[in-house]
Parts: sequence; C-alpha cells; structure tokens
Amino acid sequence: MDKLKDIVIKKIQESGKITFSEYMDMALYYPELGYYQKENPFGIQGSFYTSVNASSSFGNCLGKSFEYIAGETNISNNICEIGAGSGLLANDILSYLKSHAPEYYNNCNYTIVEKSKYLIYEQKKILEDHIDKITWRGFHDLNNFDGIVFSNELVDAFPVHRIINISGAIKELFVIYYDNKLQFYPDSLSSPALKHYIDKFKINTVDKQIIDVNLHSSEWIKHLGSKLKKGFVITIDYGDTSEKLYTPNRIDGTVTCYFKHTQNNDFFERVGYQDITAFIDFSSLISYGAEADLKPITFISQWLYLLNSGILEEIKKAKTDLNRVSIQSLIIPEAGFGTNFNVLMQSKNVETPENFRYNKKADKIFEELSKTYS
Repeated sequence: MDKLKDIVIKKIQESGKITFSEYMDMALYYPELGYYQKENPFGIQGSFYTSVNASSSFGNCLGKSFEYIAGETNISNNICEIGAGSGLLANDILSYLKSHAPEYYNNCNYTIVEKSKYLIYEQKKILEDHIDKITWRGFHDLNNFDGIVFSNELVDAFPVHRIINISGAIKELFVIYYDNKLQFYPDSLSSPALKHYIDKFKINTVDKQIIDVNLHSSEWIKHLGSKLKKGFVITIDYGDTSEKLYTPNRIDGTVTCYFKHTQNNDFFERVGYQDITAFIDFSSLISYGAEADLKPITFISQWLYLLNSGILEEIKKAKTDLNRVSIQSLIIPEAGFGTNFNVLMQSKNVETPENFRYNKKADKIFEELSKTYS
C-alpha cells in the first residue's frame, strides 16, 4: 500500500524537497499508482459523489444547454468533455440528446479527453450504447475544435502550490521527509510565476494565512483557448473569484482530501488512495483565457445555470419523491451541490444573439422563470 509513498520519499531524498504541486501530481496521476490512474474514485465505490452521481438530470440540463447554444449560434454540433471521469455524465448527456434532440444527436460528434487508461476502459463500458458517437484523444491532439468544450469538477484536481505568509514574508510550503515522516517546510518561492500571480490578482494575506495557487489551470486555459477555433468553453467546478477566494476567513487555504466519502486534511496519508483537491480561482481562468481570445459570457452559480437550463422541468416530471429530492440537491444553495459550485462560460469567434439566455443577469432569469411557472 505504501509503494507510491516510498517513491515520493525517494524523490525527496534525491532533491531535498519538492513542491506540494509536485507531490499532489504524483499522488493523483503517477502511472498505475496515482489515485486517478488505478481505480474508479466516483460514486459509492469511490471517495466522493459529484453532481453526476446525484441525478441524471444534471446531464439532461447540460444536454439542453448544449442544444440551445448550438441552435442560437453558428457553431458545429461537436462536444468535447475534458476529464470524463466514470463516463456517467457523457452517457446522461448523449442519452438525453438521443431521446429529446435526435437531429442534434445524429449530427453530433462527442470527444473525450482523458489520460487515465483505467478510466477510458471504464468509460467505454458505460458508453456502449453511444460508442459510435465518441472519439477518445489526448489534450495535445485537440486542435482547431469547433463546438462546445466543457469540464465538470476537473480543474479542482490540478496540482497547486501552497503559499504562506510568515510575519509578512511570503514563503512556499514544500514537502520534505524529516523525522521519518512527510511534512511541510517553508522556503523561498519555487518560481517567479508565483510572485507574478500574487501581484497580478492583488492577493493580500495576513500572518499565517495559506493560499493555494494553481499555475496549471492558468496554462491549461491558455492552451485550451489556442486549440479552440470557434465555440464555447464551459467550466463547472467549486471555487470563486480571487477576490472572494483569498480572504482571511480561509486562513488554512482550500486544499482538502477525500477518502471513502470522508473529508480530511491528512495530506500525507494514504498516498495514491485518496483524492486531493482545492478550490479553483475563476479570476485566473477569465484573465488568462482572455489572452487566448476567450471572451467571458457569464460567471454564475451552478444552481442558477441549471435553473436557466431547464432543471425546473426536470423536477416537475420527477416520478418519485426520492427522484425529486435528488434533483433538488443540485440547486439547493446550502447543504447541496449548489454550495460553492460555479459555472464559467467563455466563447471564441462566436456572436451571440441579443436575447441569448446565458447573457442574462440573475434578476432577469428569476423574472422570466416566475412568469413561466406562476
């Protein structure tokens, strides 16, 4: 069980210390031993539930959203999911489109970008009924894409650097092996990019405050923007803008672990057997995405996005009380999947109509919904 931990320790002993980003990358993605490389972490058999596990209505609403976006713009009927996990979400989306939007479905090509061989194997089993619609490829092979690219709870699993304020001095928390255990050690920043990030987003911290900086997401959104010829990028995840994310009320940062549906902060235990995740900075995705010509269309809470994408109809047609409660959990602001989850929609080389649904502010959405369901 400690094989990956031993590899981590050996790497530290060779170099003296590694960044938390390097450690997190190994714990999650090390070939055959990392958490996402050797088992299915989703659902009851894994470490955590996602919106996908709560109800197929999540995928239904995404299907409705994608059909609407394609119908209102001049993009192709192509969908690309980056990091498809168990494959359940892709199955829900495609099943909805096949039943409710057959013309869109028949002309649709669904691309999955996934680097875990284990998860690809699992996805192909789940997606057997739609296998002729799907192509699996690597991120580097995705070029000149025309359509909708989306991810759900992907960016939160990108490795982060941990930064701490020690009496006004900004230090990075490295991982060392000392006294027969893995532990944090503060030292000078490992990269000038970290200082640039902190300055760019005007992040001010108080003494002993920890922040988590995701440099990978900045590079990822720039590369993704360069690969998109025309279309939309939709990022669904938990996090917030830098202004709200890096505040003293998050004194310990946002990195956390999940093991068998239990949250913990035992970062250096069960290496390769538990998930490690952190809130994402949507300000970074907006700012660095703009450098790749990605224009922000909207940034709203997941529950509001789902309201705007037909979830009330899903609740209305629920066949049992249990189904209804499961769907409602997707939009409950407290104690449900509505908490902390946000949706960022960006576009490139696309003109949206004046009455485009996702251009509307929250008050306008509520006004229209009240008229529809009153």
